[in-house]
Amino acid sequence: MRITVGRVQRARAGCRGRLSVVAPGRRAGGGPRAGRALGCRRRVFLGRVELRGSATLGEVGAEGGSELALVVSEASRIAACSANLVRIWSVGSGECLRTLAGHQGIVYSAVFALDGLAMLTISADQTAKIWSATSWECLHTLEGHRGDVMSAAFSPDGRGVLTVSWDQAGKIWSVASGACLCTLEGHMGVVRTGVFSPDGQRALTASSDGTANIWSSASGGCLHALRGHRSSVMSAVFSPSGREALTASWDCTAKLWSSASGQCLRTLEGHRGRVDAATFSPDGREVLTASLDRTAKLWSAASGECLRTLEGHHGPLRSAAFSPDGREVLTASADGTARVWAAPSGECSCTLECHPGSVLSAVFSPDGQEALTVSADRTARVWSAASGECLRVLKGAADQACFAH
Repeated sequence: MRITVGRVQRARAGCRGRLSVVAPGRRAGGGPRAGRALGCRRRVFLGRVELRGSATLGEVGAEGGSELALVVSEASRIAACSANLVRIWSVGSGECLRTLAGHQGIVYSAVFALDGLAMLTISADQTAKIWSATSWECLHTLEGHRGDVMSAAFSPDGRGVLTVSWDQAGKIWSVASGACLCTLEGHMGVVRTGVFSPDGQRALTASSDGTANIWSSASGGCLHALRGHRSSVMSAVFSPSGREALTASWDCTAKLWSSASGQCLRTLEGHRGRVDAATFSPDGREVLTASLDRTAKLWSAASGECLRTLEGHHGPLRSAAFSPDGREVLTASADGTARVWAAPSGECSCTLECHPGSVLSAVFSPDGQEALTVSADRTARVWSAASGECLRVLKGAADQACFAH
């Protein structure tokens, strides 16, 4: 990863501003160059705020003299989970670099911290583990849940971890010490997912009890219970600004909520099957939903209007994701394929078809040039998102996989 610091020469609303480098690049690990590599990504930050999509310098509060950071990272690694093991792969060569053991049950997923220096794994053994992504040493085992750990996330600053569990609770932990800082209690069903707000001050959880809750990350107190769905809530995320929350439910709808008041702003209706996933576009202007009705839909976040329906899969959708620039959508289906779609038109750009089994998940690389799929045939594959060509096959069994940031 390379970090280059610069200052804004001028910035105003509606203007991109100018960035002049006033200090040499500072390197924190990684290779010697920032050129195009498999999975390379460039990101600009004002403090801890990332400039995304169509956001301008003026709109995020930058002024003349404000310091920006250009972060160039290369997704040179993939973490793939299988049984109670995690394998680390080289994106470039397809070689297995390391096998991590330590969990006593199935490892459900792995996720890297935003700086790529730490990795988090969750398991059916009721624990999560924090690993060094340089030495691959297990730094901490997070123990305290009384059921399978279903989801976990790093806080934006990398200092905290949120875990949620089958035991109906969430927990926030210190990355430095591994200590549990607070427990989020109040759900009456399995907690499926949990995320931090963009500023890290709040947490959002989704539960099979039909609710999502917004919590204080500092105290663990429940700030708002988002009630209105008629069935399990399968996912919940904050908007990029943190002002709204988005939930997806088995009642065939998604809902947009005010994260400040907890009030439901809009209900996204139109799917004919349960909605397993929903997410915001990088600029927060659109919402993407994935359903068992074999379609994904793009919606206006402002009005709740369905803008486009992505049709063509022959089986239920397992996941859907925007590319980092928001121009493309990637869907995974039980029909054995993943598809790349043009977000502005809703047209299918290419179909990734080589898996003999259901595709469980599909994600873009940090630069959006590649796609990573995991299938019920227990393989993970890296593809060109532009051509649909299969670039790498990770030969070890995989049930879940992710790129490093």
